[in-house]
Amino acid sequence: MVKKSFKIRGNLAEALDDTVSSAKNNAGELHIEVIPLRKISLDPDNPRDLALSFEDLYSGITNDDHKSRKLAEIASLDSMVKSIIEQGVINPIVVYKNGDQYRLIAGERRTLASILAKKEDIPSKVLTAKPDPLKLSLLQWIENIEREDLTLWERLRNLEKIAAAFANKQNIEITDITPTTLSTIVGCSLQQAVNYRHLINASPELKKYIKKGGIKNIEKAAFISKSSVENQETLIQACIEDATLSELKKLEREFLGSPKSILKGRSSMKVNFGFTTNIKVAKVILDSVLKHKEFHSYSQELGTIQWDNHKSITNAFKQLIKLLEHA
Repeated sequence: MVKKSFKIRGNLAEALDDTVSSAKNNAGELHIEVIPLRKISLDPDNPRDLALSFEDLYSGITNDDHKSRKLAEIASLDSMVKSIIEQGVINPIVVYKNGDQYRLIAGERRTLASILAKKEDIPSKVLTAKPDPLKLSLLQWIENIEREDLTLWERLRNLEKIAAAFANKQNIEITDITPTTLSTIVGCSLQQAVNYRHLINASPELKKYIKKGGIKNIEKAAFISKSSVENQETLIQACIEDATLSELKKLEREFLGSPKSILKGRSSMKVNFGFTTNIKVAKVILDSVLKHKEFHSYSQELGTIQWDNHKSITNAFKQLIKLLEHA
């Protein structure tokens, strides 16, 4: 059996330094094997969005309550099946060893399509043992993030799993995870992490419409999430009716009673906060902001401020303003 090394590159490599230590303690490295499809099973701890199972394809679909849904899922795999028949599986699935069998981490659709294509085996990135929940979630995130057909709900589910696993490992609440920390974990920009954080902390009502497919845009979903609960119903409905992000922001300003003329024709506004040589003034401002429950976690981002060093104080203010602008 031929094996070759496979390396994870780019920003995500740093976020995954220890993700694949379970693969012979070789950080950032996996090996590829061609393994029998019959030896692959689903991980019972991994929640699924599909009703179709491997057994359905091997033994036939029974007349159960999900039959029509399963047939629709088979139809949705048609183009992938044709591609596998013609070219094989280009992107290997990810599995971990389970005795003499394998459990699936990522690549369920590719596995189902390969079975439908009458293949006997499939190229796989193999871990020698099951990763811990955080590593498992990150591996699934890497595999799914490049998918063009990845829905906002699937992305949210991945993020929730990563956030829950990280919070549990650090013994903190999910709401304590800052955008900076999240951007490091999943390897994305700070602005994208801000959107992801709003998405993770979204209300059950908003998540319900994301799951149904009524809200598909992450920027719109993040904007609605940070709006007040009493305004969200109207914003959700507007989003379902294809309102643009600009229209949602305009609607929010109307809720707040802001005069339209204030922001008309302007994408941004520069504000001068003034100048002070009094360290006490600077400390009062910083402490006042950080004591607010919404911004308390920012103290972790600012780190230790040297109050006898003007450069340290100035940098803290700049970082705080940057965080507030993305809030």
